[in-house]
Amino acid sequence: MENTKTVSSNNKISDGTQADPLSNSDEVNANVDEITDIFNKVSKVAQDIGQWSESTVQLFFMEVSRNVVVAKKFLVCQLLFIPLLVLFIFSICVSVGIVSYSITHNMLIGVGLFLFTMSMVLVGLVYWQKYLMQFFGFKDTISQLKEGMDVISKASQSLD
Repeated sequence: MENTKTVSSNNKISDGTQADPLSNSDEVNANVDEITDIFNKVSKVAQDIGQWSESTVQLFFMEVSRNVVVAKKFLVCQLLFIPLLVLFIFSICVSVGIVSYSITHNMLIGVGLFLFTMSMVLVGLVYWQKYLMQFFGFKDTISQLKEGMDVISKASQSLD
């Protein structure tokens, strides 16, 4: 018996009374109820999020359809606005010619001022077009690419 190990009290089989299995099952039932409650809350949140996302998608499509309708109306408005603007500018030029004729009673001065007013409008439009054309293109990007190519070519020449 000298070689036998002593058994600690933790490993001994107790002769005392064991815990009531009903109280243990009450704890399990309480834990199951808590887990079920958590799953119900999670499913409720998931359902609410699903409804919210569906409403958001419907709102998005409603706004897209509204924007399409507004874009069509805007296009029609622009199609009407541009010719009316041209006619308005032309009528201003004609008015200048008529007023100058009525003041001077000379047809050549009236026609001359009409043509001068039209030419001033055309010159203004040409300068405006040139001004707008400077914004088209990729001038800065092209110059940046040229600078990069110059740096690369100089670096490759210095390696030789």
